[in-house]
Amino acid sequence: MANESETVMKLKIFNQEDRLAVAQILVKNGYTVSQGKERRTETGKSLDYFLVVKEDANNANTSR
Repeated sequence: MANESETVMKLKIFNQEDRLAVAQILVKNGYTVSQGKERRTETGKSLDYFLVVKEDANNANTSR
């Protein structure tokens, strides 16, 4: 999965607007970002959403 040139991070951000803002900043700075979800309870009625952030040495930093 992750090799030497790739780092994977999982960021739990509960507010959707905050998740989107953080994702935009990360993408602009050359990270690959996706959103995931996991069950908070066994019944699955409550979900936690999070960002999966990949830092890859081949990604371009476009922040400049």
